[in-house]
Amino acid sequence: MTVNEINAGDIRRSAYEIAWEEFRSAPAMTPDEKVSGPARLRWYIQVMVEVGERDPAKIARAAIGMLREYEQILRSQARVDVDNGTRSARVA
Repeated sequence: MTVNEINAGDIRRSAYEIAWEEFRSAPAMTPDEKVSGPARLRWYIQVMVEVGERDPAKIARAAIGMLREYEQILRSQARVDVDNGTRSARVA
């Protein structure tokens, strides 16, 4: 294992610990968000470390932001799907 791999692992762990505290305290998460959140956080953190980011706090903030953005997109998409289903039922 190279020095960079060891440092990247330490950075990922530190960033995840920071992000996990924020994730745990997030209010009003759906059961799906609670289940998929940890894996998605790890993935976001991994991507940012791979592209060269080295500040764990910055990585954690960005990962939480990406997670929240993803959740908002899913919720918006669900609302649109429900609205479209309602409209389709009215038209028929």
